[in-house]
Amino acid sequence: MRAAMREIGFCCALACASSLGCGGGKSDAPGEPPSAAPPQPPAEPAAPSAQPAAPAPAAPVVATVTPDEAGIVHMTGSDQMRFSAGRIEVKAGQKIKIELKNAGTLPKEAMGHNLEVLKSGMDPMAFAMKAIAAKATEYMPTDAADQVIAHTKLLGPGESDTIEFDAPAPGTYPFVCTFPGHAALMNGQLVVQ
Repeated sequence: MRAAMREIGFCCALACASSLGCGGGKSDAPGEPPSAAPPQPPAEPAAPSAQPAAPAPAAPVVATVTPDEAGIVHMTGSDQMRFSAGRIEVKAGQKIKIELKNAGTLPKEAMGHNLEVLKSGMDPMAFAMKAIAAKATEYMPTDAADQVIAHTKLLGPGESDTIEFDAPAPGTYPFVCTFPGHAALMNGQLVVQ
């Protein structure tokens, strides 16, 4: 049995070395350079990993406030340039009181806050750009007063102001802090139902 296995092994080795060579290519003639390995097909790109896609970031939650039993909407402005709520809901024709308090600690010259309720359809960012030049009137542009329903004074840390007005017709009315650089973060909507 051992002799038979040796013969099979010898025959296989001889066949491999003679006609095909062990590399599977043709044997090279003496004096010729060795032939290049046969071309290999291009490798297929790796399949994308089956990792689940990351969930989209959640939209920021917009806090909604309504008037309390006394009919007052309480709002604060912070040193992080944020109003405590981005949405105020009231009823049409209702007498509205909005109290704004500056809950921050930074000086008024660096981090003052106000709240200006604009008429429906007004662009709060465009209005805030006009307000930048109105430092003398606490960033309330007098040439744009016809675009404003009501506004607080500019508040320093710990200060508060209350505005009072009748709710306009049902619709959405923007509000904004017009202290320079605040409007992008400190804005919201008065929603009259």
